[in-house]
Amino acid sequence: MPFVENERSIKETINLDTAIKKQALRLFTYGLYVVMCADHNNVNAFTANWLTQVSFEPPLVALSIERNATSLAMVSNSKKFTLNVLQAGQRDLAGRLGKPAAKAPDKLADIPYTITEMGYPVLQSALAWVACDVQQIVPAGDSMLVIAEVVDAGLLATGTPLTMAEAGFRHAG
Repeated sequence: MPFVENERSIKETINLDTAIKKQALRLFTYGLYVVMCADHNNVNAFTANWLTQVSFEPPLVALSIERNATSLAMVSNSKKFTLNVLQAGQRDLAGRLGKPAAKAPDKLADIPYTITEMGYPVLQSALAWVACDVQQIVPAGDSMLVIAEVVDAGLLATGTPLTMAEAGFRHAG
């Protein structure tokens, strides 16, 4: 059936109610992840929720990173990062690592992590980790969309992943 725009759908698009848009977008389900990157001897981490797998073969993920984030430059330079799946109950850790590096330069102090032989930082308290090599970075509004290939992974614990709903965090949408 061909797509036919009717008068109502055109009007709704033109007169977007921002409050309704926020409510609708907040219904999307998201996990909370710690993205870690290393560029030379610098290691940084940030909390992310805009992440999805986009391909089986090769295994690709897409990650949205704000354009002004310290980690974006690090990921762009090193061409790699690690996705760490947080466990249910790790809300405080997600909040701590969600602070910008400029405002919290020591946010990784006392948080145990290791660096794999190939240079991927792994959060020791995560459920699992996925090492990624950047394939491309494309503009996406106020963020950049990083498409990366999964090159390694590990399981560290069993449990339930932390979600935005459990954490009570709200993304404006």
